[in-house]
Formats: sequence, structure tokens, C-alpha cells
Amino acid sequence: MLQYRVGHVPVNGAGFAWPDQNNTAPEGAGLHEAGFAQLSMHRRILLLQGPNGPFFSRLRDLLVANGSQVTKVNFNGGDDLFHRTGDVIQFTQPMALWEAFLREILTQRRIDAIVVFGSSRRHHRIAARVAEALGIAFWAFEEGYVRPDYITLECGGVNADSPLAPLAIADIPKVRVPAKPRKFRHSFRKMALYSFWYFAGGMAGARRYPHYQHHKPFGMHELGQWIRAAYRKQLYRWQERPLREQLLANDHPHFFLAPLQVYNDSQIRVHSPWRRIEDFIEWTAHSFAEHAPADSVLVFKHHPMDRGHTDYAAFIEACAARFGASGRIVYIHDAHLPSLLHRCMGLVTVNSTTGLQALFHRVPVIALGRCFYAKPGLTYQGSLDAFWNDPGTVDMRVYSRFRNYLVRVSQINSSFYADDMLVPVPEQRRKDLQRRKLARLLFVAGLVTADAYSGRVWDITATVNLLAALLVG
Repeated sequence: MLQYRVGHVPVNGAGFAWPDQNNTAPEGAGLHEAGFAQLSMHRRILLLQGPNGPFFSRLRDLLVANGSQVTKVNFNGGDDLFHRTGDVIQFTQPMALWEAFLREILTQRRIDAIVVFGSSRRHHRIAARVAEALGIAFWAFEEGYVRPDYITLECGGVNADSPLAPLAIADIPKVRVPAKPRKFRHSFRKMALYSFWYFAGGMAGARRYPHYQHHKPFGMHELGQWIRAAYRKQLYRWQERPLREQLLANDHPHFFLAPLQVYNDSQIRVHSPWRRIEDFIEWTAHSFAEHAPADSVLVFKHHPMDRGHTDYAAFIEACAARFGASGRIVYIHDAHLPSLLHRCMGLVTVNSTTGLQALFHRVPVIALGRCFYAKPGLTYQGSLDAFWNDPGTVDMRVYSRFRNYLVRVSQINSSFYADDMLVPVPEQRRKDLQRRKLARLLFVAGLVTADAYSGRVWDITATVNLLAALLVG
């Protein structure tokens, strides 16, 4: 049985209860806590796209066990792979017809809540607009604002669309420090495995969904980029050792940190002044070259999930040369982020949750895009040009107040990929399942080997379908 505390139903439609006149929130005084129980308050729920893997399938089982009726819409073969039972609808039409298709489902099944993962995908943005027009609750999951060991669940949207965004620091009630969270092992490993099978399912189901466009294209090219990422990680570890040692030394230079987001991050396209990461790099480099102290350094740090897809080394070097800052603007891929934060003078971001990590380490932060935590009293509110010379300090009392409330109302101590509490399995059954998976893996390996050396043209679509059916089914 799941051991999550039952929170209160949101009282203002924004996903949290407003503070009382004394601006305090004692335990149980009307302040809801984030949890799966919030979704169980709804009777008829529509699930759209979830994170890669079986999380939404497990969530469906949890909601059904609590008495809700759940419908799932699948958009591609990856969705089909992980969500094959229950009330499942396949949307195979062009995106131009999605809104009409969605409205028909909402009406026929009398849906009172829509649940998605990430509120910036095109079909989710349309769903949010329709939900608002029809008075239907719109819940969005997202990776944890506080990492690791948390996931995000908010009503109305996440990140820049979070109900926390318009809330002033003065309006945030004081709540108790959250309990020590449960830890999850092998979360990244499981995420990578689920992502592989999701993309494999997407490739295998391409004919069933001819109009679907994923934010990362399904195909062997994407797989090749993840393989390249593994290679580059080892390469950068060796190539960047001198720079890494210089930045982490006791006599390190005075430096500012600019962590980059992934190249296709919807937070860049939807909630920032720019459309590309290169635009942010150029803007930040120019401001630094013109206004930062002459003895300071700007460090651009690559996003670890983007290692195989992009490399901005040549672009950053060209910007530094063009702005007369060669040697003062550097680029690194794989340095320990907390160690960098412990030493840097300030952090520049568009709207990444890395900013929250920086504040935890008492590092001043400036957010250049729409960002739910970019609030007076918490982050720097002046211009980027001025930030380099006087970034200010972090008021840790304000930060702790905000973080405690953030965790309380929007964070669930769980994992999309590694939380066994979502699927209670008796120990003996767990061992049986592990033995079955091993047997299936050996069987699949034999089939693939035989097919590859049979002398026939290798039908990769048929192989992917077989692998998916045997290993995930």
C-alpha cells in the first residue's frame, strides 16, 4: 500500500491554499500537501503523455484502485508500448484536429481532470487551454524542482506556468522543514532503459501514427547520439581535466557560472526571449565582455543530457574572440556542479531549476526568462550588465521559507523510474519476475543473433516489435 499522506483539495483552483491572515500555516491548517491523493479526488481522469516508461500505467492502476475512472490517450508507438490495457484511445490524426478530438473525449466521458507530464508540449498546451475554458482541472507532472528524490505535481501547469509563479515572497506562509526524503537507486539507469524502449516503440509504431512529431525524432540517428554521449563523457573527462582542476582549486579564479539547458528545451522556446541556446550564449558572453570585472571568468557548463546532441565549443570560442574576451570565457562539460556552485560568484540562467540549487549553495542568481522562482528578495532583479559587478547575496531565511513551501505544495517524494512503492510486489513474485526477465533476455538475444546471421535483410521494425513484446510485456 502506498504510504503518502493525503493532502487537502486545492481551495482556489491554483493548486495550493492561500495563507491565512497571520501568514502562517501550522500542520493541518488548510495547507494541502503535494501527493497522488490530490488526483484521486477526481472521479473521471484523462491521462495524456507521461514520462518515458510505465509511470502513467502505474498511476492509472493507483487511481483505479482508489475508485477513479481513467482514460489514456496514446500519441505514438512508445505510448502504446507502456500503456496497452484499460481504456486506451489512439490519436493518429494530424495535430490540427487534436482540439476537436480532445473536446469530444472530454464530453463523451465527462472528464473532470486532465493529467500530463510537462505542460509545454504542443498537445498539452492545447489541452490546458481547453481545460481552462471548460472548467476542468489540469494537473501537470514534471521532473522535481528539488532534486534528487522528488517529482513535481501542480495544478494549472509547471515551471513558468506554475501557480507559484505569481506568488510574492510576503504571501508565502511559513511551514515546517520537510521530513528527510526517501532515496531512490539507479533512477538514471532505469530512465535511460525506459527511454530506449520508448524510442524503439516509437520507431516500430511510426506507420500507425504517421502525423506524430516527437520533440526528439524517433530513429537510429537519435540512438547514435546517445551512444556518442557515452563516448564523449569519457573523452571530456580526459580533455577537460586541467580546466576542471583550475576551477576547483583553492586559488581558483573569480568566475560566474552559466549552466546551459538542453538544445530543444521548451522552456527556452516558450518562456524566454530567445529561440536557441546559441542566442542565450551570445547575449550573455557580450554582456560579460563589456561589463564584468577584468579579472573575472565566465564558465558555460554543458547540460549532461545534451552531451551527444550538441557541442558549443566553436561557437563560444568565436563569441569570446569577437567580443575581445578570449581566455576569459570558457566551456566545460563534466565538472561536479555542487563543487562549481560552492566556488562561483554568481549564476546566470534562463529559467533552469539549477537556479534553485545555486540558491541552496548561497550563490546569487539572475534568471533571464520567465521563471517561477525569480522573485524579488530571492533572485537578482536588476539587469545582467549590472549583475557582474554587484550580484548581491542570498537571504537564506527567504530561501528556506520559499523552499519549504515549494516542497510542501508541489513536490512528491517519489521517482518516475525507480519508486517501487508504486508497484507493490511480494518478494517471491519479484524473484520470479527477475528470473523471467533473464530468460526472456537470453531468448531474445538468441533470436536477434539468428536473424542477423540468417542471410536475409534484417527487418529492424519486426525485431523491435519482438523485443518490446518479450521484454516489456
